[in-house]
Amino acid sequence: MLNVSFVLGLAAALIALLGWGIHTLPAERWQMLAAVPVGKTADGSWRGLNLTFYGLFSATGTTFGLAMMLLLLGSLEVPTYLSLALVIFVLLICVPSSRLIAGLVERKRNTFTIAGAAFVATVTLPLLVLALQPLTSRLLHRELSALPIFAAVAIAYALGESIGRLACLSFGCCYGVPLRDAHPAMARLFQKHYLVIYGSTKKAAYASGLAGEPLIPVQAITSAVFAVSGIVGVALFLAGQFRLAGLSPILASWGWRACSERLRADYRGTSRISVYQLMAIFSALYLSAFVLLVPATATVPDLSVGFGQLLSTPTILIMEFFWIGLFLYYGRSRVTASRLSFHVVAERI
Repeated sequence: MLNVSFVLGLAAALIALLGWGIHTLPAERWQMLAAVPVGKTADGSWRGLNLTFYGLFSATGTTFGLAMMLLLLGSLEVPTYLSLALVIFVLLICVPSSRLIAGLVERKRNTFTIAGAAFVATVTLPLLVLALQPLTSRLLHRELSALPIFAAVAIAYALGESIGRLACLSFGCCYGVPLRDAHPAMARLFQKHYLVIYGSTKKAAYASGLAGEPLIPVQAITSAVFAVSGIVGVALFLAGQFRLAGLSPILASWGWRACSERLRADYRGTSRISVYQLMAIFSALYLSAFVLLVPATATVPDLSVGFGQLLSTPTILIMEFFWIGLFLYYGRSRVTASRLSFHVVAERI
């Protein structure tokens, strides 16, 4: 009963959040979360550091993915410290690579690519898990299959990214082709369900001049595909079907990434097949091979044990600091600026 209630509650929460985000975040009002004065100018105003909703949703999506991974692995009685050690090691590689790969592919130093970071995780994580499996088994005094770990990470990535894509709606990046330039069949398909991004500081506006244009809603579809595959993965994981639980988000998320590149209008390199498409195809094949070849396990997850670990005070504090660090990294806008002025409201003195 707990498993069914959790899956249904998770689905309802994601539907509500994504529905609100897709409807609301493309508006101009939802790009900047705050502006912090950092230095005075000659005319007496202040230079502002813009903090963005992009950072808020990126940090929230990643932290949610971490929480889901801790919950699923905790349901298998994997200690939190082992799960956190794995996550921290991967993030130390992946977070910097989100800027590095964007710089190499898109020739831009001040942007991020979650796809690039996820690709680096794809390459490193399976090898890391297999390498550490003997050590982990000795620490736990029992054999721990790598398959549930792969499945939990794949599910956590899909669910975290489903929320993280709301960041793209807010910032106006990862945008689709205008309906006027799309294939007639695609234009007809999205004639009533297009996306319009507003605001001159959104990436779709300053990079491609597409503010106010009806676009193919790539970001919205991506959020939906990742959310559905993640929820299906959770249901299969809790039923002990770890191989299918891993394959569902892997094939859906990376398969959609490969297909969606054809629907995007933002710069993805000069080649006919983008570097990101090649990354997606490789990741889908590479991860699927691991999931299919790793021996299965007969372990049955216990969600109540997972919640007991996840809701402990140390774990909650770690996730809070984790969220703050990611927000400060992703949320400080490097491509927009602001000018602030302050005054006294005389009639309220």
